[in-house]
Amino acid sequence: MGTRRTSTSKHPPNTRLRWQRLQRGWSHQEVVEQIKRSIEQAGEGEAGLNADMVGRWETGGRKPDPRYKKHLVLVFDLPASELGLLSSEELALRPADLVVPASTTNVLLDEQLIDVVVKKVMLVLGGNAEFSRPVFLKGLLGASLAALFSNGIAIPDGAEALAAEQRTRLDRQSVDAFAAITASHRDLYWTTAAAELLPSVTAHVHLGTGMLKSTSDAEAPQSRQLASAVAESALLTSRLLFFDLAQGDAAEQFFQLADDAASTSQDHALAAAVLGHRAFVPGFAGQIQLARDYLSAAHAHARYAAGPLLRSWLHCVDAEVSARVGQSRTSLTRIRYAEDALVTAGTDPTWLDFFDASRLDGFAGNALLLAGRNREAASRLQNAVDNLAETATKQKAVLLFDLAAAHAPTDAERAVATVQQACDLIGQAPYSTALQRIPDVRAALSATSYVGELDERVRALSGPVREA
Repeated sequence: MGTRRTSTSKHPPNTRLRWQRLQRGWSHQEVVEQIKRSIEQAGEGEAGLNADMVGRWETGGRKPDPRYKKHLVLVFDLPASELGLLSSEELALRPADLVVPASTTNVLLDEQLIDVVVKKVMLVLGGNAEFSRPVFLKGLLGASLAALFSNGIAIPDGAEALAAEQRTRLDRQSVDAFAAITASHRDLYWTTAAAELLPSVTAHVHLGTGMLKSTSDAEAPQSRQLASAVAESALLTSRLLFFDLAQGDAAEQFFQLADDAASTSQDHALAAAVLGHRAFVPGFAGQIQLARDYLSAAHAHARYAAGPLLRSWLHCVDAEVSARVGQSRTSLTRIRYAEDALVTAGTDPTWLDFFDASRLDGFAGNALLLAGRNREAASRLQNAVDNLAETATKQKAVLLFDLAAAHAPTDAERAVATVQQACDLIGQAPYSTALQRIPDVRAALSATSYVGELDERVRALSGPVREA
């Protein structure tokens, strides 16, 4: 096997060309064969091309000669501009009347492509074998990468290997590529609409599950690493379905996939996170015993491997589900446990990006609010809003609705202004968990003249919320 060249790239990476190749499921060598065939049909002699040259076109090591540019356009059946083959000087020559805003046509095409791929995936998962498994795997990979491409995120090296039929032993590069895509999806959760991200994450879960099933050595380090990434992706899918889109039944099957994969990974911290999130489902439905069963199992895992944030978050989950069934004393006790846990020793995993000290204030504020201690609740909730990360707009909307409910009995005008802030955030990024707070806010304002204003503002949200 030849040695991969590591020289510094002379040009920017051509992600457009790489994406179009990946969409078609072609390897670098398959691009070579396509171009050779096109050159032969044109009667232009020998191609003089190899897979290494194609790879360097994508990484920026070199640019294709004019002859190859012409045949790339023919092979991909796309304009040179859509393949990243034109220089900035060449692009500047484009007539103004041919410029189409990216926010319309390009986005529409991306959404249509994703929709088609996901529908194909669902057909195959449902038992429709209308095309071969290799084509199916390439479709899964394309759907998995779609969110990265549409957000300008670099595609990991070795990603194309994920579309190959898996051998009984997993190779390190494929597992690393899968884990890198998982990490990118995790980051996108905070900035991407749930309905846009969900198809990619769902496809990624099924791709990883198939890889796990193919391996004959579940105890190998690569298998455990892959299982951890699959568990994290399945958990993210569950969060999107349950918290963002209010699809609890659909979320359940992915919670189970996450639980199974976490078990295979032997990652106690990840298993605790899966079980803790899963406790919200019965907890929100008032099934407190089932929620506590999940939390007990989560705490058991946390004793083996958990940092202060994970321990604190588990107590916060218990606090919220307890408050929802009227167990205010238990809820506030769990908040005290969460505060104590935050100063314990240990290291939390890099994927734990859904909890910090500001979110502890949010849980505490909600517990105090449901206990009728509005003044204390408002103080903790305002502190949470002030210290929350800028990207955490979903959580901020939840906190603002709770804060509005806390202010309502004593300052209705301030409460309505806070609701307006929350609704502005929901208009940008629909989030079902935040919308579920509205009835409590309305009840708190029901005796005031502002309730009509609240209803009007909420009605204005109904269009974009339903579309999510």
